[in-house]
Amino acid sequence: MRRYTLFVPGLMLCAISLAQGENYQITINGQTSDVALGSEYSFTTPSGEKLKYTITKKDIVTFEDDMVSFQHKGALTVSTTKIDEGIDQVLAVTALGTGYIIQEYDGMDPSTLNDLMLQELTKEDISYGYELVKEDYSKVLKGGETLKGIKATLTYKTEEKYYTITSYGARDKGVLVITMIDKEYQAKETPVIDLLWESLAVK
Repeated sequence: MRRYTLFVPGLMLCAISLAQGENYQITINGQTSDVALGSEYSFTTPSGEKLKYTITKKDIVTFEDDMVSFQHKGALTVSTTKIDEGIDQVLAVTALGTGYIIQEYDGMDPSTLNDLMLQELTKEDISYGYELVKEDYSKVLKGGETLKGIKATLTYKTEEKYYTITSYGARDKGVLVITMIDKEYQAKETPVIDLLWESLAVK
């Protein structure tokens, strides 16, 4: 298992593999039981009939809060954190380090933070010896909003990894979106990021 941990002022990233436990509950006729996704359980009705059931998660699910909504694979865990007053963070990262961070700002326009965020994201890699190439980058959402920012390519010997940092701001609010993927996993994991961009809506 590869582990990625990154701390940036106002940003926290930690992607690890977790064991699936009985993290859900089901209540039938007033009786509550702990259950795990994918496991088979049985229930005996008052008449003596034995029923079997399995708890599953949809392949594609929707995340929604007061500022954004998007779809993601059901197997991908999405977590939320309050970074500071008026700043909330949504994080979704696979065990291989592919994923995205959405920071939601209520009280300021984050459009000026792209370069600062890129600097914080890449400073350790650059110090290690990675070469950084930047280019302008933008994404048009399905609702017509345009997120503008930077695409960064970090190269060290045969290794390459890619970040995009984009933002969209209105008066005293907005979102900043970071995506990340390693060249080694592009073929397998690009759909994780593609689904975000195809479905992301800003309210």
